[in-house]
Amino acid sequence: MRPIDAIRNGETGERFRKKSYMKLGKSKLPTMAFLSLNDIVSSPKRFSIITIVFSLCISLLFILSVTVSTLKSGTLHSAFDMVESDVFFGDDSTEYLLEDGQEKLEKSLKGLEKELEKNGMPAKCMKEILFSFPVIFDGNKADIYGYQGTGTTMDMYEYLEGTAPQNDGEIAITKISANKIKATIGDTITIKTIDGDKKYIITAFFQTMYNMGDGIRFYSNEKLNYLQSQSYTDSQIKFTDNPNKEEIKYRIEKIKELYPELSDVKTSEEAISEKLSVTEAMNAMKILVAIITIILVALITVLMERSFISKEQGEIALMKAIGIRNGKIYLYHTFRFLFIGIIAVIISEILVMPLTHLCIDPVFKMMGLEIGVDYVKNPSELYIIIPGVLFITTMISAFITSLYTRKIKSSGISNNE
Repeated sequence: MRPIDAIRNGETGERFRKKSYMKLGKSKLPTMAFLSLNDIVSSPKRFSIITIVFSLCISLLFILSVTVSTLKSGTLHSAFDMVESDVFFGDDSTEYLLEDGQEKLEKSLKGLEKELEKNGMPAKCMKEILFSFPVIFDGNKADIYGYQGTGTTMDMYEYLEGTAPQNDGEIAITKISANKIKATIGDTITIKTIDGDKKYIITAFFQTMYNMGDGIRFYSNEKLNYLQSQSYTDSQIKFTDNPNKEEIKYRIEKIKELYPELSDVKTSEEAISEKLSVTEAMNAMKILVAIITIILVALITVLMERSFISKEQGEIALMKAIGIRNGKIYLYHTFRFLFIGIIAVIISEILVMPLTHLCIDPVFKMMGLEIGVDYVKNPSELYIIIPGVLFITTMISAFITSLYTRKIKSSGISNNE
């Protein structure tokens, strides 16, 4: 059959409009790549369902990737209302939970700072003490957790509204705790301590994930009776000479050698990740979703390619009739799904941050945060690894399925579509 006869007899009906605005003569793409992309541009409705399904699968995986990267980044100090630091270490001493515990803690931290400086590690050492107080305002009463940092200054913390406490008798409070007693910035509340009732002015709002967002932060130099303290966090070290990550890891090993009595010395990233307690579970979920996504993409590709082959037998026969070899036809069908995958990844990359805020922010709010966190991307995972694996999966699935076109002969050109 001559090519002109094949064109006339291969389809029923005539087309009286342009199939697309793409022109082969002006394209720098290889022929098969051009035909593949031209099909997608010419029939957007036909390929839109596959693109949407791919985008949803990839977006879910991207959201989990961003979430896990954020949890592992060590940047969530403010989410726990803690100051930024380089190293965390445990301290099992109970001498700080005494009446004069505040003075003992200050002395201990200053002594550690001097020892670290002697060993070539100039640093600032800090620790958070946790309390629980009955709080009263305008007839409303609630038991609220209190926090006080030793070795810190109030400008090291982040606030949502107002100004940081600058004097004794001033506090910051979370909105969750303020709502319990129906107080706001500027109000004076009463806190019952073992030394008697004390008046405090609310100067700012802050947020924390400790105790589901419940808390009051005291001025750092406020004299509190540590007999009323309940617990404390790991001690923190902030190196003042700004070492890089490799140097910090070296110093952690050095600290372990110099102070074997200190327990669980770790980086900021490791410590924050452990405090969140869901990091490993989220990472396991990400891996599971990645496996499911790969399987779904492969299955959808196989099913849709098989469907396309069934519908396009006449077109495939036409291509063979005008001399196009099987290898070119395989590439033609494979490139279509590759381009769909690329489009789906681009859509997912654009939507990843809005979707992450939409899906993950409510989870953090349930844990006590009033506003969302600053999410951290893993560029290699988000732009190379995940797209690369999906492209390979799509191409292999489409190519293997396209091998079925070998069974279609040029004589099948008479099949009507």
